[in-house]
Amino acid sequence: MLKPRIPFGNTLRRRKRLFSSLAYSALVGVVAALGYFTLQILESAPREEQAPPAADPAALVEFEGFSARYESINEQRRLRVSIRLRAATTKPLDCQVYFVAKGERTNGQQFAVWPTLGPGGPFSSGGHFRGGPISHGAPVHLTQAWQRVSGDMPLPSPGSTFNTVTLYVFGPRGEVFLSRPFNLVSAAAR
Repeated sequence: MLKPRIPFGNTLRRRKRLFSSLAYSALVGVVAALGYFTLQILESAPREEQAPPAADPAALVEFEGFSARYESINEQRRLRVSIRLRAATTKPLDCQVYFVAKGERTNGQQFAVWPTLGPGGPFSSGGHFRGGPISHGAPVHLTQAWQRVSGDMPLPSPGSTFNTVTLYVFGPRGEVFLSRPFNLVSAAAR
């Protein structure tokens, strides 16, 4: 019996399909092998030990009980601020503390700093912290016991008020341990 002859075109199509399937399988195998070897290299590479992140300096000082009130003494108005501070660690901290009170005026900002500063301190003429040596603040030795810090700031003009008071606590090398603003809008309405 004679075999029916397959036309030449069908044989060529079958071979193309076979080669396409083999080429696709080879490509999938190469990609899988590259992925496997990359994973092996990454897992076997020596890892650099990362240093633990530095402690947040703000976590070194805890605060509570902020209060602010306006007082009049001998016809001079002032803002009295007070807060309780303590070290969050067992190690005592030597610090410098500042209060900066700011208010809005129609022609710019008004501000006051406690303790009072001469020119060239760590605050600009607009009441912004600019860095520099920290040597004229209120020296405080913080331990784990709460310690009250209080200060008085004269109001720059009659009838003026402050909107915010920012507490700054600096370390011995000028690092900022704490910078915390407090809103005084409700106190100004009194």
